[in-house]
Order: sequence, then C-alpha cells, then structure tokens
Amino acid sequence: MTEDPLGETFRAGRVGPGGMEQVVLLRVFNGKGLDGEKLWARISGRGAIQEILKSPNIGNGVDLGRVRSFPYAAYDYISGKNLATVFAQSARQHSPIPTDHALLIAERLALALAAAGESRVQDERLLHGFVVPHLVMISNEGETRLLGFEVAPGLRDLAAGGWQDDALRSYLAPETLDGGPVAKSDDVYSLGAILFELLTGERPPVAPFETYGALIDAAQLANDGTPLPAPVAALLKKSLAPREQRIADAVTWHKTLSKLMIDGSFSPTTFNLAFFMHNLFRDEIERESQEIQAEKTLELPARPAAAAAATMAVPAPAQDLRETTGVREATWPGTRAQVAKEAEPSKKGLWIGLAAAAVVALGLGGWLFFGRSTGAPAAAPPPAVSPTTQPAAMPGVAPPAAGPTAGNPTGQTPEELQAQIQKMFDARSKEMEDKLKGQYDDRIKQLQQQLEESKKTQAQGKPTERVAQAEPPMPAPAEKKPEPAVPKPEPAADKPSAQAPQPAAPKTEPAADKPAPAPAPTQPAAPRPQVQTQVGDLVQPGTGVAAPKLLSNLDPRYPPAAKHLNRAAQVDIKVLVDEHGKVLDADRIGTKAGFGFDEAAIDAARRAVFQPATKDGVKVKMWTTLRVNFRPM
Repeated sequence: MTEDPLGETFRAGRVGPGGMEQVVLLRVFNGKGLDGEKLWARISGRGAIQEILKSPNIGNGVDLGRVRSFPYAAYDYISGKNLATVFAQSARQHSPIPTDHALLIAERLALALAAAGESRVQDERLLHGFVVPHLVMISNEGETRLLGFEVAPGLRDLAAGGWQDDALRSYLAPETLDGGPVAKSDDVYSLGAILFELLTGERPPVAPFETYGALIDAAQLANDGTPLPAPVAALLKKSLAPREQRIADAVTWHKTLSKLMIDGSFSPTTFNLAFFMHNLFRDEIERESQEIQAEKTLELPARPAAAAAATMAVPAPAQDLRETTGVREATWPGTRAQVAKEAEPSKKGLWIGLAAAAVVALGLGGWLFFGRSTGAPAAAPPPAVSPTTQPAAMPGVAPPAAGPTAGNPTGQTPEELQAQIQKMFDARSKEMEDKLKGQYDDRIKQLQQQLEESKKTQAQGKPTERVAQAEPPMPAPAEKKPEPAVPKPEPAADKPSAQAPQPAAPKTEPAADKPAPAPAPTQPAAPRPQVQTQVGDLVQPGTGVAAPKLLSNLDPRYPPAAKHLNRAAQVDIKVLVDEHGKVLDADRIGTKAGFGFDEAAIDAARRAVFQPATKDGVKVKMWTTLRVNFRPM
C-alpha cells in the first residue's frame, strides 16, 4: 500500500489450516537505515500491549513478530490512508484539509493518547512517545486511529542513536531526539506539530523553540488564507514549547481543544471527513474495492499440517517459536486462543500479502507472505522447470510429484512455492492466449475460404449461396466445433425477395446477374463491436455529445486576506460532472493565483450544479471547465 521512512505497509491475510482467517494491515518496520535487530530486541516482549489497548481511536493490534530481521505489527484491517499520505495527496491536488477536519483528526488523536494513558503496563501508564503522521490512519469512513504503541520505544531508541529522517524529525520533541526518557509532554509536542500541518498545510520546521511564536502568528489557514484563530494559535504555542512550558499531558490538551471547538462554533463530523477522503482518493478507493473483491476468490495453496512443522527447522533454537520470533497465536474475534502449547507450531498462521501482480516469497519459520501491495516485484528465483510442463494439473495446489522432493513432499522452500505459483500464472495466461488466437485463426481461414468460393461462383455467373454469412463472426471462446451452417434459418433472411417455398432454392436472389458488388456482403471479417453508451460512462467531446451546462450561480467566497489587500484574480477550474449533474472532482488549471483564490475557486466549483452531459441522449460523466472571477467591490 505504501512505503515510507518507517518501512512498508501491506494488506495481508492470515492463512491457517482452514484457509484465510483474517485480513489485516501489516506494518513492516524495514525503513532505510533502520536496524531491525536492535528494534526487535527492544520491542519483542511488548505483544501484550495489543491485548490491553482497546479504544475506537487506536488500531486494534492482532500480532507482533518479525520476518527475517525486521519486526512487524499487524492490526485489524483499516481501509484508508496514513496521515502522511493524506498530507501529500492534499498538496498534490491543491485541496487543503478544511479546518473542521483538521480539528477533528487532532481531537481524535488526543483522545487515543488519553485513553492509552489510562491503561497500565507493569504499574506504569502507557505512553506512546513517537507520534508521527505515518502511524496515524484515516479511514475511508472518516475515523482516526493511532498505531505503533508496541514499537514506539524501540523507534525512540533508534532515533536517539542516530537513525533520524527529515520526514519524521519535525513531529518529535527535541528531548526525544536527544535520547531523553519518555514523558507525557512528548506526545503533546507531536500533537501540536501535527495540528500545525493539518491547519496550514506546512510541516513545522526543526528550529529553536523561540522561533515558533512568530511562525504561528504569521501562519494562515490553508483552506481560506486567514490567520489562525487566536485560541488555536495559543494552543499551538503551548504545544511547541520547551518541556517545562508545555501542556502537561494529552488529557489536558484534549480538554483544551474540545472547549476551543465548542466555543469556536466548529462542527466537524466523521461523515464530512469521509466525504473529503472519498474526493481526495476516489480512484484509489475504487481500485482497492475491486482488489478486495478479487481477493475473495483467491485460490490459496493447500498447507498440510506437517508442512508447518517441517519449516520450523529454519531458526536454530526452535523449541518454542514464540521465544525466537515473537510470533504469537492471536485471539481472533469470535475464537479462542490455542491452549495446547505443544500444538502451537503446527497451528502457526501464514501472512499472505494480497493484491500483488508479482509473487514475492519472504519466509521465517511458519510465516510466509507473498506479494507487495506497492506493486514493485522483488527479484524472483529462476524457475527450475519450464512453465509449460504442468499447465493443467495446478489449479492452485502444487502436485506431489512436482519436483525431486518426492521423498519429502512437504519440505518445499518459499522460493520453490513462489516459482510454482508464478509458473501457474504464466502457464494459464499462455494457454488462454494460445487458445483464443487459435480460434480467431480458424475463423479467419474459414471466412477467407468462403470468400474465395464466393468469388469463383460469381465469376462463373452463378448466384451466391448465402449459407453461413448470417452467423456472428466469432463464436464464444469455448468453441468446440465450427457449427456448420443450418439451412432452416436462412430462408427467413430471404423472405422479402419472392415466393420461395423451397428453402434450398438459391435462385430466389434477384440480383444474381450482377456479380461485381457481391464480394462486399461476403466479407464480414470486421466484427463491428457496436459499443453502446451506458448511463454514467465517462465520455470525451465528440459526435453526439452534449457538454454539461451550469445551472447554478457560482458563489465563490472571497478570501479575506485578498479582500483586505484589494486583490483580484481569475481562476480556471476543470470539473468532473457526473450523470446527476453533481461535481465529483475539481482541480485548478493554469497558473496559481495565490492569496487563497485557488482554494476558494475550487470550493465554489465543487458546490456548482450542472445539467449533466449526454451522449446520444444518455446521461454520462464528462470533464468541463469553469472560470471563476474575483473582483473587489
């Protein structure tokens, strides 16, 4: 799904003896320069935290382990984006995060930290200490969830030891980077830094504390170009301050922000945030939905019970896999954890990364996941046999006699499994391509032969027998035989000519004495697809297309800063209008006007109402352009 300084994120499935057990969000901490061994040594015993933390604003952890030398944390799947991705997409599409949404996200983050602070681990309150946008998930339903409580102490240690990334430093308190012990106010600093970027669209710089006051005073809200409201500015100043001057903890910070939101007449809702997410990531959300539907029909390779035990020999001290890898048997919703300890190795699940075009095998002990959701294939081992050796005997399960390991059929390595799966894909694709090509070749030859016979017949002055030309040029793909011409339907085609009581009498064709134009009707090689326009299709300008027409008056909100400076502007916006006349997407074209004009023009365009475009009378989607003019009074 994403790759960032912390590592990679996958949508993955946990595979057990019965098949796919659960789909999860898998966060692998393998970022550039990150020492996986040191991180694992620090966090390997923190899996119990996942059982303690239960809050709607905290990601529900289901597993903590490692693959090879890199730790991972698995959570109940969250369909959405991390906040760092939201920031990047918002800037890319020139669609600032509205103030209400910014305050809602920050409030839910503070609520998550406050809820965690009420939990205790070994008589100590649970703090995070490494709150960065990359560990904040915004779901497509407008929910905010904080991740990473299990790994935060290890990440702090690595940051203090020199592993630091510019994309992370802005959100971490200076004492965190200096290696100081975790304190409640560390998370307050992170909350302030994230809220600053949510409101302004700018990442706070890494700078001395004394510079933040002037920075906050000069900052403007990204969505309308006005200065930050005074209570918000005061909250940010008390957050981005030295530890002794900072708000004490996330509970106090949350109370302050909640009061500010009530007094300021802000009305954020998860519904509006969800609508914003759908506008911002429309294509990605649709693609993800299609991938999830495809994954429901995914055929998984059978995993015999003995296979799990055989692979346990990979880590040397393998008496108890929990001790060596940190992988534990999670308590899944609706099930009970396995109690029989001696049975654990054979019941270890399998993480399989979903929605991948290429298959990548990464295994450790009883754990294996295939594929990268980012779509970047890793180097696959060369196949040991030709992909065409077993084209039809592999519907998703490797046969026992697939290789030289017949004496030990369950001891296949991840690389061998990966090679077999890749060969299955290749063989299936090649088989389908060859079959389809053969069908078309046969049909073309048949039509060419009929054409030659027709030409010869007409050259001899004989009438053309129209026997098989009324058939479609290409039968269904599963064609077994060419379906010889049936004489009965043909007289119906010749019915308008003359009285023809005998169906086999070709002389009822009155135009038989003119052989010259006859080849034209005997050449139906082009199938003529005749694509019919459907409601909601996306169309381009052309024949039969009527563009959308603006029905409402554009009512742009004049940016206060521009109005104060008596500025004027003209902004061109391209909009995607759906079949109901509503604007699905809007983006600026041309040079940026600044002073908040671009954002105000996009906002006005999104609120516009159109008469939908039509093609051949059918209502369709279509892009069009609007010009929004701003003139001072």
